[in-house]
Amino acid sequence: MTTNEETVRLAQRVNGMVKAYMAVQDDLFRPSLRKILRIPGIYRPVDYEKNGEILQGLLDELAGVKSAIRHDVPDSSPEETRFLGALRGYVSLMGSAAEKLCFICGRLGERSRGAAYGKEDYRSDMTELRVIQKKHLEAGLKLNGMMKELTAAPKNEEGES
Repeated sequence: MTTNEETVRLAQRVNGMVKAYMAVQDDLFRPSLRKILRIPGIYRPVDYEKNGEILQGLLDELAGVKSAIRHDVPDSSPEETRFLGALRGYVSLMGSAAEKLCFICGRLGERSRGAAYGKEDYRSDMTELRVIQKKHLEAGLKLNGMMKELTAAPKNEEGES
């Protein structure tokens, strides 16, 4: 039987994955002097292969979370069931964002080795990524509200007893 504690741990696991996803995104897109100044010893190119591997690992972990959610739902309370359903949606959106970011990362890596990846294709891919990320963010805000209610519920029940 699933407990609030197990559900919270699952949500915390997903939160850790969000941090890893954001670290990759920052490495790919956030400007820094080490990326801009092409001075030997200072310049540090983006490691597209490493970032792609991190994103692939995240996709595998997200699949594991989906499986855990499917396993936990039958044993959970109605509040947990709603939360786990929302978490599953959030994980699916995060998976879509990670897949798109991984695709972009791969294309940027190919471009760094001389392959074509034009501005229009890049803009189109980034627009698609932003749309997915916006949905992901909205789902995350909803999930955070549900998490507060879920973690507050047992305290209220104990106080009333």
